[in-house]
Amino acid sequence: MRFAFYVALLLAVLPLVLSRPFFGLCVYYVVSLLQPKIFCWHPDFQDAMLVGVPLVIGAMTIGVRRVQVVPSREVLTGRIIGWRERLTQNMLFEPAWPLLALLLLLIYITINRAVAPYPMGHTAFQYRALWKIFIVTALLTGMASDHRRVRILYIVVAMATAFWAIKGGLKVVLLGPHQVYGKSYDNNLFALTSAMVLPMIFYYGMSIKSHRWRNVLLVCAVLVCLAIICSRSRAGFLALAVVLTGMAWHSRYRLRAVAAVVLVLVVAFTTSGGEILERFDSIVNYHEDKSARSRLWTWQVSGKLLMQSPLVGVGFNNFELANRITEGSRKAAHNIYLQNLAELGLLGHPLWLIVVIGSYFSMFRFMRRTRKLPPDMRWSYNLARGLWLGMTAYCIHGIFHNEEYLELMFTLIGLHVALKVATRRQLEARRIIAESPPIDGSSAPSSTTTSRPPKKRPQPMHPGRMFPAWPRPGMA
Repeated sequence: MRFAFYVALLLAVLPLVLSRPFFGLCVYYVVSLLQPKIFCWHPDFQDAMLVGVPLVIGAMTIGVRRVQVVPSREVLTGRIIGWRERLTQNMLFEPAWPLLALLLLLIYITINRAVAPYPMGHTAFQYRALWKIFIVTALLTGMASDHRRVRILYIVVAMATAFWAIKGGLKVVLLGPHQVYGKSYDNNLFALTSAMVLPMIFYYGMSIKSHRWRNVLLVCAVLVCLAIICSRSRAGFLALAVVLTGMAWHSRYRLRAVAAVVLVLVVAFTTSGGEILERFDSIVNYHEDKSARSRLWTWQVSGKLLMQSPLVGVGFNNFELANRITEGSRKAAHNIYLQNLAELGLLGHPLWLIVVIGSYFSMFRFMRRTRKLPPDMRWSYNLARGLWLGMTAYCIHGIFHNEEYLELMFTLIGLHVALKVATRRQLEARRIIAESPPIDGSSAPSSTTTSRPPKKRPQPMHPGRMFPAWPRPGMA
């Protein structure tokens, strides 16, 4: 009955997905990240494909439209004499270097699969999924490159991913300490995705004016923290500690924030079970833990596999297969950096590093620049900081776990590109409006009038000074 209702609901929204591509993009990420099909006991149902096909068709047919502020200029002097809003047609994606680097990585993976010494059918599903992620991420950068849409998609992605963590945190509060798995039995993956969206939820709450919804999002962030701790994932706990430290250290009230983080951790540990405390103790005394020692062994195996084929590696997603044939073990490398190096070799691994690490530093640089924005555009800094800390959680957790092609990671990169473009366009619109004369055309008051002089309109910072790499004003 659940499955029939879910399928009927998806079929009912497909016309809107086809006619309104941005709505379809939000539906796709809810279906892909939240995965409601698990409630229907049909984990193999291809609901993401059911939504993704009409999404791509609708995007290619209708295109991407947005409202643009266009200046009116004098013919002779070129001076701005007014402005108007116009509905414009944009490209399906934004030309950004992360998309180009990801495309080059996919081309290399295509060639790598052909020359790898293992059958291509073994990785066919993962290969198709990676192309699907690239297409949707590229569409994201074009559809959400507006300040209103990027905010909507930002919270949709965060809440869709954090749903299982919020649900698990509530169960811990109501039923007592127990292990939280999320939507699967992989507690490490659950802790990773939860730690990545935790700063997104927190900083989105900081960017809204409604105190009621801000408090709701803060409560959700606390429940996510509790779920990560109760997942019993040591890598997840380390990522959580780094994220909370970053959130507290750069807070306006640093001491209060640090005290709040310590209070949350103390309450979580006092209400948690003995097994969770034992897992935390295994982080400190990792030499005595069997699971930790096995990770050190698999890291050495990745070096052996790389030596077999240093340039091209063992092939895309072939680490476990090569490990089983060479060492007789089915374990992964439990390290995204070493596993990707062993799979793609010295030729392909730098491309993957450019996508991941390059985007990480690009997020940090953009976040630092958005601190200089006007107060009414503080939302851009908050969203940028949430993305950067989410990417930080991915890079830290990846030292001990293997998810080098995680869809959420590519989604954060796409949101970063869309946020940069949306901020640039918002600054450009503010500049045009600020340089335009008053709408009523009134001149400055004379000295004989007794009325108050009009308030001086705030002058926004020129986008070219903040973002030198962006186009000059007046360029499309």
